[in-house]
Amino acid sequence: MAKCMAKRTWQCVKFWTPLSVTFLILWLFFRPDRFHPRVDSGVLSALHLADGNATDHQRQLLYDLAVDLSFRNAHRRLSIRYLDIAATAFYGATKLGPADDALPAPFRQGPKNTTVVHPSFRGTVDVDSSVAAELDREVASGTVHVKVRVALTLVYKVWLARDVYFYKYDCWLWFPPPANATPAVFAAGTQCWAVK
Repeated sequence: MAKCMAKRTWQCVKFWTPLSVTFLILWLFFRPDRFHPRVDSGVLSALHLADGNATDHQRQLLYDLAVDLSFRNAHRRLSIRYLDIAATAFYGATKLGPADDALPAPFRQGPKNTTVVHPSFRGTVDVDSSVAAELDREVASGTVHVKVRVALTLVYKVWLARDVYFYKYDCWLWFPPPANATPAVFAAGTQCWAVK
């Protein structure tokens, strides 16, 4: 019985060790964890408290944001398949909403290729007095901060090996407060960082 168990264990080790080493080498060579989307530019047309219907504890925040979000496949030979892309905007901890338009997926991205998508976020959301006070402070200081969270499901396929990865990234954007009919522009570009 013990001899049979030892033999099966050895067979498992002989089978899985080369396979595990192969996957490790492929992962180290292609490093899918180095993939980072980036926001190339953004336009904040509105981020202010709506007039009227205000109470002591509840206000409405009006927002209108559009960004250019780019995904770069820097690999020389490896293609990436995007199964799902989602983008959501936040002001502080307040969720402004998912992108108004559907982002393209699934699609395949060839080596040394960049794909740009254009999510936009528009609407109103109820906020409490602390969020309203924070927005007033930021407007007075001359800079408002918005975060775009990107969620991705990617597939890397190398020969017969196929790995699926789930990522979340935070893209931090800062704008001068939009004034009247003049939108604020973010043109500096920024890399998005993985959320652990």
